[in-house]
Amino acid sequence: MARRPGYSISVVAEMFTVHPQTLRAYERQGLITPERTAGNTRRYTEENLEELEIILNLTRELGVNRAGVEVILHMRRQLAEMRSEAREVLQRVYRDLAAGRNLPIPRPPSDLAVRDRDE
Repeated sequence: MARRPGYSISVVAEMFTVHPQTLRAYERQGLITPERTAGNTRRYTEENLEELEIILNLTRELGVNRAGVEVILHMRRQLAEMRSEAREVLQRVYRDLAAGRNLPIPRPPSDLAVRDRDE
């Protein structure tokens, strides 16, 4: 039987000094989503551990409540998606430039246009 990568709930609980029920609660609340084995056992990935570290830092060190943590994690995920999309756009632009294609010069949206400093 091939062993799946990842950490069990007991190992993660010990690593971060939290009760396994806390990890289950975070999963129920949608803050963290561990992978599951064929036998439905939770397996925490490195990405899960990074998110858990953020969650615990926000709650323990900064006093952020669950709703705040949810908003912050959502914003982080959106930012990561936007970075990925921007990277893809840049790669297309570089490919077009390398191929010698003329690219249109985009105009910024009106809300991002440079304004006079006197305003």
